[in-house]
Amino acid sequence: MKQELESSLQLAVEALLNEQAIEQNKQDTPRVFLTRPKVKEHGDYATNIAMPLAGKLGMKPHDVAVRLLERVVWPPTVERTEIAGPGFINIHLKQTSEASILARILADGSDYGRISNKTGASACVEFVSANPTGPMHVGHGRGAVVGDALASVLAARGVAVSREYYINDAGGQIGKLADSLWFRICEMSIQGFAGDLPDGCYPGDYIVEAASCVLKSHAYDDLAAMPDDKRRTLLSGLGIELMMAMVRDDLASLGIHFDTYFSEKTLHESAAVQALIAQLKADGRVYLGSLPPPKGKEIKDYTPIEQWLFRTTDYGDDVDRPLAKQDGTATYFAADIAYHMDKIRRGFDRMIDVWGADHGGYVKRVQASVEALTGKKQQPEVVLVQMVNLTRDGKPVRMSKRAGTFVTLREVVDEVGSDAVRFNFLTRRVESQLDFDLETAKQKNDENPVYYVQYAHARVCAILRKATAEGVAPLPPAEVDVSPLISNEERRLVRELLAWPEILEQAAKRLEPYRVATYLMQLAAALHSFYHKHRVVVDDAALAQARMLLVLAVRQVLANGLTLLGVGTPERM
Repeated sequence: MKQELESSLQLAVEALLNEQAIEQNKQDTPRVFLTRPKVKEHGDYATNIAMPLAGKLGMKPHDVAVRLLERVVWPPTVERTEIAGPGFINIHLKQTSEASILARILADGSDYGRISNKTGASACVEFVSANPTGPMHVGHGRGAVVGDALASVLAARGVAVSREYYINDAGGQIGKLADSLWFRICEMSIQGFAGDLPDGCYPGDYIVEAASCVLKSHAYDDLAAMPDDKRRTLLSGLGIELMMAMVRDDLASLGIHFDTYFSEKTLHESAAVQALIAQLKADGRVYLGSLPPPKGKEIKDYTPIEQWLFRTTDYGDDVDRPLAKQDGTATYFAADIAYHMDKIRRGFDRMIDVWGADHGGYVKRVQASVEALTGKKQQPEVVLVQMVNLTRDGKPVRMSKRAGTFVTLREVVDEVGSDAVRFNFLTRRVESQLDFDLETAKQKNDENPVYYVQYAHARVCAILRKATAEGVAPLPPAEVDVSPLISNEERRLVRELLAWPEILEQAAKRLEPYRVATYLMQLAAALHSFYHKHRVVVDDAALAQARMLLVLAVRQVLANGLTLLGVGTPERM
């Protein structure tokens, strides 16, 4: 309905410009956007389109508004219009005209708000991508939930989405994993073994568990007899397999799965990284130079080292970035560029990366590199996710014995459930730190957001069960007269339902899945408010049918949103 009103007014804008002989291309023509007035008396929708038009026409905004209203052909849902202030146009709809959406919602079902036909655009949504050196922690979990929900939101709006996990299985941290495993294997196998865990190695019982798994298939004596480098390579591979199995299991506990697991190591084994550096050298995009010490850090006796530097400052970066050391060894940054170039070669129109907030300084250099190589600006599109402060009754939760240094995601999921974790992680903007209290997440009251929303869904199911018990069956939606839905609570619910497609569109456009969770809480609040003031199964048959249609539509949209976020839709609570 909103789109229909905007379209009607937009035609009037174009007609007025044509009459005044003002040539416009589509990009320059002011666009009509309707908003909901905060004051009820100002109508159902309002627009300030007369203001931007006034400058082009050389007229006062009020006069422009008058001329627009003389030319617009409104749909039959409009009761009256008025001009307010300097030139705002307020639109008043017929009392129950918006309630006609209810039958449409039930006809569309799970497709309401979605774009069923793919637009042709494709996106690789990369998220989590934690180093395969241990279990997932709570911070990883928030990024995982945000990335998964974002992928679902984009898919709902017609984007062909591929979920991807980038396995950082090359580099120093994998060597540390192998050393950690070997230490624990020796500890288990050598009587009287005494020693300290080497610097930088990983503590935590999960390494002990992994070492035990290795010993089931590889005897200690055979491992000890191997040359150090061969044993380290073997343990690295086994360690990665064990860690990734644990990561997959942790993610599966949240209902998260990936289309692709991409190995960083394959970029090196295929020589893609070295080929990239060679290409950039041939193009004159890299040079042998040295960098100053990092800003804000005093380093005594700092000695500049010559490295192959990428001219990223030509594309907006702060400093040129090293791709390789003087001996030709590639940096992690070089592998990261090669990885994004591989995404482009695979045909993705968009690259969307969900990173931890501590990677904020890395965004500009990656985008500069992609622009230098492809001409594409602002790629990848990066969503930076802040950390989670985990508490219990307001007090910080201590680290996990199994992980050794942090609380594992799996422990949290096992305690409060997947639904509570997923929904609570999506209730705030990603740039805001999230306080997650374990006890609150288990409460069955209004303080627990996921309970509040799921209870609204279950409440509708209970209403319908009551109707069935009293012998009242809902009519086919197209046969229901919605004119009885005139109370403030009923009209508020209808407006919330109308907003769902736009909420979904905004969430996809702005890469902000939290908007879906926030909307669901607002819809649940409207439903609970309606329930406390009105009965659905009443003696007035027409009113009962209208209200049943209303709550059926609410249940459908709640289910659509919760399903999109990967959260359950219980019928009883």
